[in-house]
Amino acid sequence: MPFSLTHLVLHRFGSRLYYGWVVVAVVLLANLVAFSINVTFGLYITPLEAEFGWSRGAISFGYALGPILGAVVAPLWGTLLDRIGVRPMMVLAGLLGATCLILMGRIQALWQLYVVYSVLFSVLYTGVAQLMGSVSVTRWFIRRRGRALGIIMMGASGGGFLFVPLQNLLINALGWRNAYTIYGLLCLLLIVLPTLLFMSNRPEDAGQQDNVELSPLPQTGRMTSGATHDNWTLREAMRTRVFWSLLAGIMLATICVAGYFTHVVPHLEHLGFSRTAASSAWSFFFFVSMFSKFAWGFISERLAVRWCLMICMVGECIGLLLLMHPTSHTQLVLYAVINGLGHGPFLQLIALVWGNYFGRGHIGSILGTVQPAIVLAGASGPLVGGLLFDQFGDYRVFLWLLVAAAAGAGLLFFLSPPPQRSLSAAHGAASTVPAEPAA
Repeated sequence: MPFSLTHLVLHRFGSRLYYGWVVVAVVLLANLVAFSINVTFGLYITPLEAEFGWSRGAISFGYALGPILGAVVAPLWGTLLDRIGVRPMMVLAGLLGATCLILMGRIQALWQLYVVYSVLFSVLYTGVAQLMGSVSVTRWFIRRRGRALGIIMMGASGGGFLFVPLQNLLINALGWRNAYTIYGLLCLLLIVLPTLLFMSNRPEDAGQQDNVELSPLPQTGRMTSGATHDNWTLREAMRTRVFWSLLAGIMLATICVAGYFTHVVPHLEHLGFSRTAASSAWSFFFFVSMFSKFAWGFISERLAVRWCLMICMVGECIGLLLLMHPTSHTQLVLYAVINGLGHGPFLQLIALVWGNYFGRGHIGSILGTVQPAIVLAGASGPLVGGLLFDQFGDYRVFLWLLVAAAAGAGLLFFLSPPPQRSLSAAHGAASTVPAEPAA
């Protein structure tokens, strides 16, 4: 494996180190940048509005085009991840992402925003954040998959916690164009370099396919929190009712999350809070969510993942209600704490549920197939938010729609226990009858 330090690390630490934890560290660093492009987009709305005179609906449409392109390329990402591996694909995505971030600081027309941001979102958020990291960790972990995903998804909240105030500072001090250039350099430092040096595609590549981490729990012979040792093919998974109800729930939840994430800072500015106060509250939300993700990593190994998803949706509803019309900084802190705790596990849970339900053997193809629907759902949220703001002059109607979406997602998760193979599965047929595992 050229240019990789994997074998050197394994030689130095031997059996004392399961290399999957090195992979977790690499993905964690990558997620700091990859997820942050979503939550920092709102910081650039008012500067773009001020410099070019573009409406928020027009700017939000640029954001929506990113998930649309991501939906188109996601199946290709998934197929290439299964065939080529995470390491070369993540390096490629990091290089493309860094180039697009630098180009974002040089746009002069609305169509340029649409083109560059579309490619940026599809390679970093869809490719690295939602597919590559999740696929890699799902392949490396079974027994402690929940906490491993919790750690890498700390990068999602950590990216918001670090990059929201950093980007706000850079925009105020150097201008939004230079802020994007620095963003691109950080992408090279945090994604491309660690991946080149330390990423390994599978346990088999490092000679650790027999590690205890990839075996059932010894006391029960079963996987934690409903995780399966069985590997479903994409075709088998798609034949189950649970596959589709789960996908529908995740789509509704993504509409909610992607929708308000983009408009939180502009919403708070519209309510009269200063840009600094709004971005500080938004950053504090990610600080709380970051530690919540770590705690939920352990909880999700003990509590069935669908129940965790339902709790998460309750947290989203409460957070959105608190966000409706805060009137003081104390209420902003309350929102950040409550919604940070409730929202925290969302990303790791939607990564965890596919691996727990359908195994790790074909996880790249499965995630690549469902991703187009999920990212298209996510694209609709910010666009609807911008259009409704232009129509009504505030975000209140939009936030109520998101509350309804979160409630609907929670109901669908309740109706989506894990699938179970029938006796005919031995001949290649998958059952559509769900069965609830022991938590």
